Amino acid sequence: MWLTGTTNTGVYPRQSTKLHDWAEAEALARTLTAEAKDTAVHGPTLTDCIQLFLDAHAEHVQGKALGQYKLTLGKLKAFAHDHNRHFMREVDVDLLENFKVYGLKDLASTSKANAVAKLKTFLAEAYRRGWTTEALAQKVKSTKAVYEQKQPYTDEEVTAILNEAGKLNGGISGYATNGHTFRLLLEWMLATGMRVGDAVRFDPAKCTKSKHLWVYSFEPQKQRKDKTPKQAEVFLTTKLKTAIAKCEWFSQTLPFSYRSDAEKAVYERMQAIGTRCGVADCRPHRFRDTFAVRMLLRGVALEDVSRLLGHASVAVTEKYYASWVPARKLRLEWLLHQALAKA
Repeated sequence: MWLTGTTNTGVYPRQSTKLHDWAEAEALARTLTAEAKDTAVHGPTLTDCIQLFLDAHAEHVQGKALGQYKLTLGKLKAFAHDHNRHFMREVDVDLLENFKVYGLKDLASTSKANAVAKLKTFLAEAYRRGWTTEALAQKVKSTKAVYEQKQPYTDEEVTAILNEAGKLNGGISGYATNGHTFRLLLEWMLATGMRVGDAVRFDPAKCTKSKHLWVYSFEPQKQRKDKTPKQAEVFLTTKLKTAIAKCEWFSQTLPFSYRSDAEKAVYERMQAIGTRCGVADCRPHRFRDTFAVRMLLRGVALEDVSRLLGHASVAVTEKYYASWVPARKLRLEWLLHQALAKA
């Protein structure tokens, strides 16, 4: 379907709508007409408000978070337009509550809670800037997230994955060309609990020797742009550091990085490895979960595990690993029982 014509505020030269359904094309034309109404009467359009918000918010959040805002607000705009609401002041609590139920129905609990939080941030900004006269962010109920308990790899699965990773040597590019170094990358994530995006950018030059271990300080990728960059620390043994220093590196300066989106390549490679060795849900983040659970079961304090993972608070760590905390307490009870028995 093609479109041409004028509205009160714009001219549309002949152009494709990229649609093949007449009803959809008519709906698009109605939307363009509605959005061209006198904004002095109806206020700014929802489309304009969303774009202004995204442009301003880009200074405060990382690209991934901004993408989540775009996705959520894009769904809101589509839902509102389907209900013939084209102006910001036409958005009310009833529409927003229905959007949570029907517009976000396909999202998992934690994803839905995250989307609603981002929606409320947008609504608060809309009220602050006068796009709407109603404090909608205060009236829309937040969605409670039900955190999915993390599932670490078993010892047998870890062994199978590492062994299969070490066999990689038949590819013509990337991680498939060097199984030994790729296996070291997986061991590095398992030993530190680092997110894959930080792990692939490991720079051995930033390691310093402490009393017992080597300390690696870095700026995590996952943090707000408008905050002072925070530093994180992880620890590695001399054995692992030496093995990494002596292996064949994927680039001249970094052992595990050969392209800007190397974390995506790690995920794809691990999916293939999981298929070959029979490990379901084989992905890099589960090494982080495995590290956390192993530390908890070895009696490391929850607060210390939280710090090692770089979580914003201990509450976050406990939510994700709640099912493993009782097992940690049981182990500590057994250790105390043994100590008292000897006494």
